[in-house]
Order: sequence, then structure tokens, then C-alpha cells
Amino acid sequence: MLWFEAWPVLVITGVLWLICALQAVGESLGYGDAIFFYGALWKPGVFQGLWWTPLTHMFLHASWGQTLGWLHITMNSGALIALGPAIAQRLGRDWIGGLLFLFFFVVCGLAGAGAFVLLAPEQSGAVGASGAIFGLWGAVARLAAPGQAKLAPLFSRGVAQQVGSALFSNLLVVGMGAAYGAASGSGVMGIAWQAHLGGFLAGILLIQIMPVRFHWLREPAPAR
Repeated sequence: MLWFEAWPVLVITGVLWLICALQAVGESLGYGDAIFFYGALWKPGVFQGLWWTPLTHMFLHASWGQTLGWLHITMNSGALIALGPAIAQRLGRDWIGGLLFLFFFVVCGLAGAGAFVLLAPEQSGAVGASGAIFGLWGAVARLAAPGQAKLAPLFSRGVAQQVGSALFSNLLVVGMGAAYGAASGSGVMGIAWQAHLGGFLAGILLIQIMPVRFHWLREPAPAR
């Protein structure tokens, strides 16, 4: 059912895992530094000509040479599969819907990248699809009810509750990063909360102008 109704979610999830597998191969061959230099997002790189990194960073994840790499892609995949279907169904299950979902995902990821470049420290880097995924979370926060075209008002109780949940999630992940760094002796693990913020804000606003293409809205009513 998920494949039929929300196949774009599974396609993007598969692409993320495929790229991570290629990343793992590249790291095993000694190209790890080059992969992160040319693919990760960091402010000096953007302004020195690596203009593509706001896009490429969302398809890379933490190094596969550490447990963190597996945890990073697994958490992002789980969140994508949990949040994505509600938006994919809304945009349509045909090829147009698939392109719309990809557009939504990428725009939210780019918004997250913009927020990261604007707010993050000069030498901080970021990889991962979490900015785009937080965009899906922002969009889901606006859904008034499953399967309905109507959106909840921006300043409504339900949206406020989802914003609170997103803030709590960020604090939790930051805490987990600090605990992991302390336990492993590698120092505090940086969390790109700026990308999460930018993606969430983009999703909560962008869903307002995206077309509503539930397949059942276009199906003819059964004959009586």
C-alpha cells in the first residue's frame, strides 16, 4: 500500500541509501576527505565556489567508518518514512505527484542549507537530509485532518504543538550528540539545528501553495 500510495517516499529513501553505500565505498578507497570537502555544506566552501553543496549535502550522511554513520542514515530514513506519506498522498500518486514531492523535499533542504550558512559558525559543516525532513514535519503540522485538503491555520493550537515537538526533538538530538561525544571521547557532536529550523519553516509555509492532488478527488463518483 505504501509503495502504491506514497512511492516517492520509498524512491527518495532508496536513493539516500544508495548514495550512502557509494559513500562507504569511496571512504574505504581513501576518498572520504574529498567526498566531504566537495559534498558537505560549509560556509567558506559555498563562498569559494562550491555552489552545489547546498544540494549535495542533503544526500550525504556521517562517515560510515563510525557507528554514527549508520545511526544518522537510519534515523533520517525512519523519519522520512514516517512523515513523507501524508505529503506524498496530498501531492498525488502519479508521476507529477512524484516530481512535486521531490520539488518539495529539495526546496525544504535548500532552505535548511540557507539557514545553516546564515546562522552556523564559520567552519561548521553539515551533511544529511534532516533539513528536508524537517520541512516535511512542518508541512505535516499544517494538515488539519488526514486525507483532507484543508490546512490548519498557521497560528493554531495544533501547529503550535507540532512546533513544540520539533523544538523538543532538536534539544533531544543535541543532548544525544553531546552524550555520544562524551562517551566516545570525540567531543561534542555538532547538530545542524539551523538546517532543521530553516527546513521546518519552509515546509510549514510551502505546503500552503502546493497543489492538492489526492487521487480520490479526481476519481468519478460510483454510479448509482
